[in-house]
Amino acid sequence: MLSEFRLLVNESIRVALREDLRSRARLARAAYQVLSCGHAVYKQYIPSAFEVALAVLKAHRRRLKRTKRSSVPYMRKLMLKAENQSYRLDRETGRLRIPVRGTEGVQLQLPLSEWHRSFLSDPAWGLGSLTVVPGKIILVVRREAPKAYEPEGAIALDTNEDSLDGVVASDEGMVPAMLPLGGVRQIQQTHFRRRRRLAAKKAGDRRVMRRLLNREGRRERSRVRQRLHLVSKGLVQFAKNGQAAIILEDLTLHGARGRSHRMNRRLSSWPRREIHRQIEYKTALAGVPVIKVNPQWTSKTCPVCGARRRDRVGQVFVCLHCDWEMDRQINAGMNILKTALASNEALARAVRFQPGALRHDVVSPLYDLVRGGPSARDEPSGVERC
Repeated sequence: MLSEFRLLVNESIRVALREDLRSRARLARAAYQVLSCGHAVYKQYIPSAFEVALAVLKAHRRRLKRTKRSSVPYMRKLMLKAENQSYRLDRETGRLRIPVRGTEGVQLQLPLSEWHRSFLSDPAWGLGSLTVVPGKIILVVRREAPKAYEPEGAIALDTNEDSLDGVVASDEGMVPAMLPLGGVRQIQQTHFRRRRRLAAKKAGDRRVMRRLLNREGRRERSRVRQRLHLVSKGLVQFAKNGQAAIILEDLTLHGARGRSHRMNRRLSSWPRREIHRQIEYKTALAGVPVIKVNPQWTSKTCPVCGARRRDRVGQVFVCLHCDWEMDRQINAGMNILKTALASNEALARAVRFQPGALRHDVVSPLYDLVRGGPSARDEPSGVERC
């Protein structure tokens, strides 16, 4: 069934490329009859294959538009995508029925944990699409997001490799804050060294090497995401308790121009998008407003006089015009807040922007304030074994 759906997607890609189709309706008019006659599958899978094919083609055309190399797209991964009207799921028992063709179908028993039941037992959560890949079933649940409240404060954060740094502002003033990412960078370095050792040790057997490297990559992703979930959950709860808006950078990392190989590897593994994604969907569910600002020149601009430094800035930013001095990352958080205040009138009425009050303040670890319960275990540094 998975291979048949993959074949549907690849044939849809070829039809869309040949006739330059970009919409689902036009692709259905051109290919539905042919695919329906040529494949004995559940007919609802054909529109789902159109959706997957158009998503693959969209990424292909985007790369061509940016003058990047891109071969003719072809989906190699086995998968099946079904919309919510195609499958049947018993929310209490976890029994899932996936149709194959006609009246034929496959029944599966999904193991439901207490976390799964907390969503399925709530009628406010509706069922979305179902994606089946080898060894995994992904079920999308959705509900209407509550309306965001009017902010009474702001948390402006600069995204860095080891932490989120910035300021917490309200009508009473501003406080510098730091939110550590739970040792994510150290975890990535540890698993990178492990993958190197495995690749050198199993260089003679590529099959075993690939399997071990994939397992190591899954472990790394699981540990990183678990720590980012703790950070994002605590941050959103802290913002909701204080009726504050969260201000983040709209980060886009361009090509590796003039950077070293080691720096390119660090930047490519930097989970900046993952932490922003978790914060954004959790704030949408909690009704916490999120503001995205342009990150350009945030670390090299003086928040007092607005002067910019064109040279390289170290750990401490020093303004050459007004002698303003502040930690570079906290300084970036202040500029992020200043940009958000200029574009949001409601937030500007609720927050007092006074940079001079932070000159001698101590940076408070925001993670200690929002962390509730046990945290993720610390990453061993290797010194203990010595």
